[in-house]
Amino acid sequence: MSYRTHIGLLGLLGGILFFAGCSMNLAKYDLQEFPKTIPFFEPITITYAGNTVPLDVNLQRAYSFAVDTTSYPMETCRGVASIQASAIQDESPDSWNIGAAFVPFWPALPVKETWHYSMDVRIFCNGTLTFKATFEESEHVDAFWYGKMRADLVNEASQEMHRKLMERIRFETGLGRAADLNSAQDY
Repeated sequence: MSYRTHIGLLGLLGGILFFAGCSMNLAKYDLQEFPKTIPFFEPITITYAGNTVPLDVNLQRAYSFAVDTTSYPMETCRGVASIQASAIQDESPDSWNIGAAFVPFWPALPVKETWHYSMDVRIFCNGTLTFKATFEESEHVDAFWYGKMRADLVNEASQEMHRKLMERIRFETGLGRAADLNSAQDY
């Protein structure tokens, strides 16, 4: 093989690794660092496309921090939670995207999709179920470039949904509230 062939193959390999190496991480939370705490929840898992992974340690801490421990003291209460993730295409791909079938790492592949998280939460105090809820959150992702840009947008949407889920847990586990979450948002 000639020198130019090697350079061409290395460039092709580098391009493939660039586009393939940009992955989504739905189980991570970079918006804020949380202090080490005794975990309130058993390890929370997130399931997407048949794959189940535990949440990042910082994200586990964030969910533990979100629970109102004055209403649910950690000495007698523990939680169990899991998240189901899904993505739905908002519109069918354009006909010009057919090129992506022949060139698998096509750099311009528009994506318009809605990501959805469904979180089941249960809290047990002294072995008795005292709180049970399902929270739903969605975020829209509209990306033009395939690869790192899309992965970054999906990661940002994921972090926003985790943030909203934590707020919902914080609000719903606070037993001393005067209004429900939907009414509170109207003010």
